[in-house]
This record gives sequence, C-alpha cells and structure tokens, in this order.
Amino acid sequence: MKTGSEDKLVKLNDEGVNAANAYLWTLADTDIETYSVNVQNALQEMDINKVIPGTAEYTTRADWSKGWKSVDPITPTEEMNVGLGNDNYKLNANGEGVTWGADNGLTLLDMVTVEGDGSITVADLDDPRWQSLVEQVSLDEAIQFIECAGDDIENIDSVLLPRTFMNDGPIGFAYDQLAGYKTRWNKSDSAAPTYVSGSEAESTYSMATNPTEPVVAATFNTELIRREGELYGEDALWAKESICICPGVNLHRTPYCARNHEYYSEDSVLTNLCAMAFCEGASSKGLVTQAKHYAFNHQELNRSGLSTFATEQACRENELRCFQGVMSTNTTDTVMTAFNRVGTVFAGAHEGILKQIARNEWGFEGGFVTDMAAAQAAEYMNWCDTVAYGGGLMLASTNGNFANTSFGIMENSRDAIASDTYYQEQMQEGIKYWLYALAHSNIINGLSQTTEIVPVTPWWQMALYVADGILAALTALFVFLGLKSKKKVKE
Repeated sequence: MKTGSEDKLVKLNDEGVNAANAYLWTLADTDIETYSVNVQNALQEMDINKVIPGTAEYTTRADWSKGWKSVDPITPTEEMNVGLGNDNYKLNANGEGVTWGADNGLTLLDMVTVEGDGSITVADLDDPRWQSLVEQVSLDEAIQFIECAGDDIENIDSVLLPRTFMNDGPIGFAYDQLAGYKTRWNKSDSAAPTYVSGSEAESTYSMATNPTEPVVAATFNTELIRREGELYGEDALWAKESICICPGVNLHRTPYCARNHEYYSEDSVLTNLCAMAFCEGASSKGLVTQAKHYAFNHQELNRSGLSTFATEQACRENELRCFQGVMSTNTTDTVMTAFNRVGTVFAGAHEGILKQIARNEWGFEGGFVTDMAAAQAAEYMNWCDTVAYGGGLMLASTNGNFANTSFGIMENSRDAIASDTYYQEQMQEGIKYWLYALAHSNIINGLSQTTEIVPVTPWWQMALYVADGILAALTALFVFLGLKSKKKVKE
C-alpha cells in the first residue's frame, strides 16, 4: 500500500503487487540551466587515471566486464605528494587585517526572534549583523573555539554563547560519554522544566538503545524515521545535550566496512531520504544533528590518512548524493568530515567538497568539524590546512592534541595568524556558520539578555589540581631524599 509520504515510497501489502499502488513518474524536459547553476568540476584529482593514466580499469554502464582487476601498487607523483605532504597552506602576512573584539553590543540572542506560538526564527545568514557579531569575538576566543571542539563546543563569552555539549550517535547518545539523563545537570539547573536529578529513577537511563541505521532504512518509512529523530530531540532536552554526532550518511560500498551499522544503506537515494527525515525530526526539538563522515569513508581499520579514488561522476551519483539532501536543504545544522583523504588531500581540508560542492552548489549554511584529531591523525588533520580550506573546527579535547605535531598549537602561531588576513577571514567564516547553527538549537532555552556566563571550577577539577600539587611535592621530596642518601653513601 502507499505510505502517503511525499517521497512516494511504496510497500507491499498481504495481497501482493497491485497496479493501483504504482506511482507514475514522467521524465520532464531536460533543464540544464536550473541544475547547472554554480556547478563545476571539483573532484578531478580523485580520478587516479587523470593523475597516473592507465592505472585503473573502471566498470561502466556500457561494459560490466571491466573493473574487476586489482590495481598494482603505485608510486605517488610529485603532484600527489603535495597533498600527501599535509602542509598545503603557509601562514603569511597579507591584507589589511580583520576586526576582533569589537564592542557592537550584540549577543547570539539578538539573532533569534521568538514567535507568538513559541517557535523561533533565526536571522538569515546574509544579515550583516552576523558579521558584526563575529567581530565581537576576540582572536584568543576564536583560537580556543576552533582548536578545542572535542566532547563539547567551547563557550564564547563575548557573544553570550554558553558551552555546548556534543556527543556521539547514531544509535542514541553514546552511554560511555553520556551515562544517563543526570550527567550534564547541576543543582543550579533545578528550575529547568527538563531537569533530572541524580536521585530520580531515570537519571541513569541509557539513550543508546535505538536500532542501527540499516534496520531503520529497511522500514522504508520516512514518517517513522522522523519520529525517531523527534525521540532523539526529546532525549537531548532531558539530558541537557545540544548536538548529536549523527546520522551516519555514508554509503555501504562493501559489507566489510565496520561502520556500516552507522550508515543506512547501499542506495544513495534511500540514504538521502532517511537522513533528511531523521534530521527534520531531531531539529524540530532543537537538537543539532551532525551528519557524518563527509565524505568517502568506507572502512574503519587503517582509515587515518587513507587516499580514496573514484571518478567525479561516480562520486556525485553515489556517495555525495547521500549527503546532498540534508546539506542542500540545511536540514542538518553541522557536518563532520572524514578521516580519509579525497584523492590525496585530507577530506576536512578539501576545497572541492567543502567550498565548491557544499557551499557554492548546495548552499550549505551549517558548520563543519573534523573527526577526532588525535595521535597520528593530528598531523595530517592539522588546524592550519583545515581552517584555510573551509573545514571549520577541530574535534580535539585539548589543544595538546597538536603539541607534538610539526604545526604545534594554534596559540604558538598567534602572531603569524594575526598578520594573515585571508586566514583570519576563514576563521571568522567558520565561526559564523557555527553560531548560525547553534542559534537553531536548544542551547537558546533559558538564555536571556541578562544572562551572564561565569567560569566555575567544579570540585573534581579542583581535586585534580590539589592531587597534582601533592604529587609534585612528593616527587620533589623523593628526589631530595634520594640525592641526600646518595651523598651519604659517597661519604
């Protein structure tokens, strides 16, 4: 029977196939002008045959007998080594600078209007006040905001943005990160309508109990999937959580991908529709979704820095179509980029997918953030290239993730950043997209123009400081006693 959904999905009933249930679709006249606006090639270097001719044999619609031969090991060309070098942007003195720390008298709340029915309207992204708001942010706040977007999004006091909690999905908020509704609440929040104290039976309720995405997609029921998104949004309100890193929107390219349980299907259109339905439901409750992993992530093992190659046509008809729905309609507010490379360039620093396709062609207005930039990944997922080419924020718990890289932490390059106008413009652009996304979230609940953000040191952090001090004192004492004992032995 027909599901009644706008996308015309059809399922069989007990009577079997019925011609009355068929949906007739007539191909309209070819419209080149509408669908080619701002479109241009952006992934030519992903085609290995354009870089090293004759390397691979592709399967085509005309000839399915080709494309089954394994590819021999290749030696990267000089052109390929540019991307593999992980150092594509060099900070340099240019331009007249940008404005930081301005006193424009704005807060994030000024960009939000509460309607009579309680719904909110956010100022359009082209409203000049967004730029004025971003110019209130100090350079130091901007560096902190960009470099430390790990388990949460850093507060920006100058624009009244509180710390924003963000955790993993996509089968619900990961329990190892968010152990129940009580985790984020403090007693000072007790007046909130969705406050949950530690003494309540629901306080340790696990939200990671939803079906995996392939099971969800197998329902072919977008109404049900939208309701699932609403459920996530309800959980977020009770858990004081604002961002869930989901849904997974990559394609099932192989059954051996260990992340397939986070991705809907092997069909790009089905994935597109499922993701849109979920994000619509979640956002209706003020939960910011974060579609991942953009793009071409097809394996879990050894995915860090992996180069992926395909023709641009294949990319656009398959993998990218999965993301196109939620990004072109701005149904998802944010997007997480992938660990792998697009060709030889890190996905989170690839202008083709970040600027040309996402921004220029699809009109995506949300924020980008990398996947976890830690350990060996922090070198190629570096903050310098990521920000310069439109990648937004760094998923790092602390800036220490970059301390042992060749780039070091952003703070150590502050003077070089301050003299690079282009780079600062990219920083402000990325921050603006994120502020715009968060203005649509439940983080606005409870804020007012009289709200003040006051830094508080929790008891556990103070205990750690005390413990560090005691350990340092004991270490010094033992060193002193050791040296004294050694001196007596010599005597």
